[in-house]
Amino acid sequence: MTSSSQTYIQPRIETARLALDPPSEKDDVAMGAMFSDLETMAYLRFKTKEESGGWTLPDIIERRETQCKAIAEGRGSTFYIHDKTTGELAGVMGANTIDLVARNAVVGIILWKKYWSGGYGTEALYELMRGLFDDLNMHKIAYETTEPNTGMRKFLEQTCGVQLEYIRRDEFMCPATHKWVNLWQYEIFEDDWPRIKAALLEKIKLGAAKHASTS
Repeated sequence: MTSSSQTYIQPRIETARLALDPPSEKDDVAMGAMFSDLETMAYLRFKTKEESGGWTLPDIIERRETQCKAIAEGRGSTFYIHDKTTGELAGVMGANTIDLVARNAVVGIILWKKYWSGGYGTEALYELMRGLFDDLNMHKIAYETTEPNTGMRKFLEQTCGVQLEYIRRDEFMCPATHKWVNLWQYEIFEDDWPRIKAALLEKIKLGAAKHASTS
C-alpha cells in the first residue's frame, strides 16, 4: 500500500487453485448473486439486503467502486477469489480497514457455500495475511465473525491457534431477522505470525497432496 497521494495498483495473486484478483465489473452479477444467496450468507444475514429484495446491480457497483477507492488510497484491500479451473467467482476477501500508522487491519472473507470445504479459505487467507504481515509489516490483524459461524471459528481457534479476544454483544440489529447480532473478535499479532504461517503452509501442503491423490 502507498500514501493517499499515490495510486496503488493491487496485484493479481495466484495460488495452486485460486486467482486472487482486484475488483472487476465483470464479476458484478455473480457478486450480487452471492451476497443475496441465503445459504452462502447464513452467518452474515445482516449483509444480504433480503428485507429489500437482495442486492441490486447499482448496490454492487457502488460497493466495488468504494473498494477500489480504498485500495487506491491505501486504506483497504479487496480480492475477488476465482477458481482457476472454471474461472467462476468463488468469493471475496480483504482488509476492510488498513491503518499504516497503527499497523493494524480488520479482515474478512466470504465464500460461495460450495467452496466452504476443501481448504479454499485457508489457501486464500494465507495469501491475505502473508501480504499484510510480510509485505505491509502489520502489527495486528483482527477477524470479526458471528457465534454460529463454526467454520471460521474453527479456522481461527484450531488451525491458527488463536483465542477469542472478546465478544461485542448486541453490536447491531440485523434488518432481516430483527435480532441483535453479537460479533466475536479474534486478533493475530506479528509475533504469532511465524507459527501460524508454518501451520497454514503445512495444512495447504497436506490439502494439495490429498487433492492430487483423488484427482
